[in-house]
Amino acid sequence: MFSSVILLGGVQASESVDSLYRQLSDVERVQQLLWADYSQSQSPIYERDFAGIYFDKPLQTAVTRANQLIAVQLDDRLNPLLNELHNLPDLYTLASLSRSDLLSTYFHYLKSVSQDRGIDFLVLPPMPDTLNRSALVLRQMQAHDPAFFLAREQLAFEPVRKRKEMAQLLQENLFWVMSTEEQSEVQRKLSRYAERLLDETPVEVRVKRMLRLRHEPRTLKPARPLPNQLGMAMSRASVVPLQREHGVLPLEVDTVCFLTNEPYGATANMLRKYAYVITEYVGINHAKAPIVLDNNAFVPEGLSTEGRQLIFIGEISHAKDLLSQLDAALLYSLESDIYNYLIPQQLFGATEATGKLPYDFPELAGFSNEPVAGKLKLGYAHPEMSGLDKEARDKIEAIVGEAIQTGSTPGAQLAIAVDGSIVLDEAYGFLTYDSLLPVDRSTLYDLASVTKVSATLLAVMKLYEQGKIHLDSSLSHYLPAYQESNKSDITIRALLAHNAGLRPYVPFWQKALSADRLEAFYYETEADLLSDKRSYGIRPTPVLIDSLKNWIVQSRLLNYDSVPHYSYSDIGFMVLHQVVEAVSGESMESFLTKHFYQPLGLTRLAFNPLEKGFDLFEIAPTEYDYYFRDELVWGVVHDRNAAVFGGVAGHAGLFANAHELLVVLQTLLQGGSYAEQQLLSPTTIDYFNRRFFPDNRRALGWDKKDDRLGNASRLATEQSFGHTGFTGTMVWADPAYNLIFVFLSNRIHPNADNYQLITRDIRTRIQDVVYEALLAKWMN
Repeated sequence: MFSSVILLGGVQASESVDSLYRQLSDVERVQQLLWADYSQSQSPIYERDFAGIYFDKPLQTAVTRANQLIAVQLDDRLNPLLNELHNLPDLYTLASLSRSDLLSTYFHYLKSVSQDRGIDFLVLPPMPDTLNRSALVLRQMQAHDPAFFLAREQLAFEPVRKRKEMAQLLQENLFWVMSTEEQSEVQRKLSRYAERLLDETPVEVRVKRMLRLRHEPRTLKPARPLPNQLGMAMSRASVVPLQREHGVLPLEVDTVCFLTNEPYGATANMLRKYAYVITEYVGINHAKAPIVLDNNAFVPEGLSTEGRQLIFIGEISHAKDLLSQLDAALLYSLESDIYNYLIPQQLFGATEATGKLPYDFPELAGFSNEPVAGKLKLGYAHPEMSGLDKEARDKIEAIVGEAIQTGSTPGAQLAIAVDGSIVLDEAYGFLTYDSLLPVDRSTLYDLASVTKVSATLLAVMKLYEQGKIHLDSSLSHYLPAYQESNKSDITIRALLAHNAGLRPYVPFWQKALSADRLEAFYYETEADLLSDKRSYGIRPTPVLIDSLKNWIVQSRLLNYDSVPHYSYSDIGFMVLHQVVEAVSGESMESFLTKHFYQPLGLTRLAFNPLEKGFDLFEIAPTEYDYYFRDELVWGVVHDRNAAVFGGVAGHAGLFANAHELLVVLQTLLQGGSYAEQQLLSPTTIDYFNRRFFPDNRRALGWDKKDDRLGNASRLATEQSFGHTGFTGTMVWADPAYNLIFVFLSNRIHPNADNYQLITRDIRTRIQDVVYEALLAKWMN
C-alpha cells in the first residue's frame, strides 16, 4: 500500500503529510527510519519498503532516485561525487581556514550542489578522538544544517535481535542502516514488534519529516563546479605559515635560490615575477640568498646554508623530513595547481597567509603559526585563474592585432589586474610603423589626459584630505589673480567635474609663436635662440609662465544662461595645477613624488622622462608636429600647451608604462593603501567617485560609464571609474570586480588625425572580452 501512495507524489501541504501518515501501517511508519545499505552492490536493488539508500563511500556519479532518499557517507575528501565534482577542498584544507564566513559559504555550496544531484543527506566522517581543528570543522558543518549534514554517530549500524534493543536503537539514533543480509530478518521482526515499538518510541515528527522529503518533487540538475572566487579565497586562506622566528616571512629580497625538480615549472616561473631566481646547484651553493624548497626537493649534502634562511613551500606531508633544517614554511594540505601562483604571492607579501595547522603535529612545536600579514601590493597570477583562458587571450590578441594591422596604432601595452594580482601584462607591436623597435613592457607612453587622474587628481584628493582644499570654495579663494576675472566664483568641485563653463581647449601655445618661432624673450639662453631649440631640454622662463597663467585668467567662458553645463575642458586641470602648487607651497611634481610616486616605488612614471635619465628608445614617439615644433615629438609631451608649461601640467605631461598605472589604481581599489602605507583614506576615494552635477556623467576628476557614449565596456558597473587620453591611452577600475584595465598606445603617431583606434572601439572591445571572461568564470 505504501509504495502506491508514494507514487501519487505531489504532497505539499502539512495536511497531506498528516493524512498520508494516518494511512500508513505501523510497520510502514517504522520503515521511514530505516536505510538499506547497498554499498557493496554494483547495481543496488532499490527496496521501496525502506525510506532511504545509504552508500558507505562517495559515489562516482549521481544515482537516480526511486522515491527513496539518498545518503552518502563522506571520507576525509568531503567529496560526495568523485567524478562530477572537482577541486573541492578536503577536510584538512577546511580545517586550515580561520575565516568562518568562507566555511559557511562553502557548506551552503556543498549542500546545494549535492541536492541538485539527488543527494538528500551527507554523512560526515567519524569524529576524531582528539578535539583538533578537523573535529571543529565537522562540528561546524553539522551545526550549519543538522538536517542535511549528519554525524555518523547519529546512525545505527548494529544488528539487533530483541525488541528492546530495536526500541533503544530507534530512540538513540536518527536512522538505522541495515545490510542486505539483515533486511529480511528486520522485516520479519517489524511485522511482530512495530506496534509496541511505536508505543515505546516517539517517532511521529521524524517520520513525517521523512515523508515530506520523499514526496518533494526533484529533478537532477547539472553538477555545478566550485565557484572560482570561493575556491580562490579558500585556497589562499588555507595556506599555513610557520616561522621559527618572527620576520622571516614575507621575504624582502631581490634574489632567491630555488631547490626544485622543475626549474622552469609554474612555481619557478611565478617566483621570477618577484625576484631573480637561481636554480642551478653551483649558483645556489655560492649565493647568500634565502633558499626555497618545494615538494620534491631536498637539501643536498655539502650545500652551504650557514647564515641563510631555508623556507619550504608545499604539502604538509612532504615537510616532515625537512623540519629540523627549516626556518619557515608555507604549507597546504591538498595538492592543487592554484598554489603554484598563491604561494609566491604569500612568500613575497603580496597577500596574507593566515591558515592554521589542521591537526596536531608535535614535530612543529618549535614553529609559530601566527598569521603573516600581506603588504597589500600587487602580486601575479596565471590568467586562467581569473577566467582569461586561451580563448579569451586569443580574442584579445586578435583585437590588438587588428589595431596594429589597420594602422590604428603601431604598438600597445595592455595590463590587467584582478583581485590584487596581475593576470596580464603584455606588449604588442612596435614603437613606430617601420617595425624597428619592438614595444616592451617597460616602454613609456605619453599618457595625455590620463595625467589628470594619475597626477593632478591625486594631489587634489590629498590636499582635500588634509583640509587644505575645500571643494566648494571658489577659485579666487586660492588664486588671488582670479578675483576680478570671469572665473572668480568657479568652485574646485566644478573644475574637477568639468562643470565650470570653461572652453574645451584654448591653444595658448599659439600665443608663444611669432612668425613660426617663439618670441625671443621666451628662449632661456642665447644658444636656444640661435638654434631655435624648443623641444629637448627647454625650460620656460618665469616670464613665459606668468604669461601663460595670465592667458588662462583672461580666457573666455562658454555661453550659458545662468548655470554652467557639462563641458570637458583641459583648462580646468591647468588651473587645478596652479591651485595645488599655491596650497601645497611646492611644485606639483615634487608634491606627487613625495606623497605618491616615491612611496609606491614607481620608477617608470615621470614628467619629462628624458631629463630623468630615460633613453629615447625607451619611450614611444607621438606625432610629427608641423605646427609648433616642426619635428617628431619623442620623449617630450605631445600636448602643446603642456609643452609650453615645461612638460609638467595639470592636464597632460605624465609618461608611464602600464604596470605603474596598475599600482596607482590598485592603491585606490585598496582604499588608499599599498605596501603597508596609507596614502589616501577610503572615504576620500569613494567621495571623489560620486557624481554631483545633473546631466553630467563625470565624478570628481573621474570619467564614469556612459552606455550611450560607449566610453567603457557595456559590462562595466556603475561603481567603475577611469579616464582616457588623446594619445590612445585608457585606465579603468571596477571595484565590483576588483578589476583594473590599462591600455596604452601611441595612436597619434605619426599623425594625430588618425582616429581608427576610437572608431574601431579597440579599447572597449578588449574590455568586453575581459569582463565576459570574468563573468563566465565567476558564474560557474
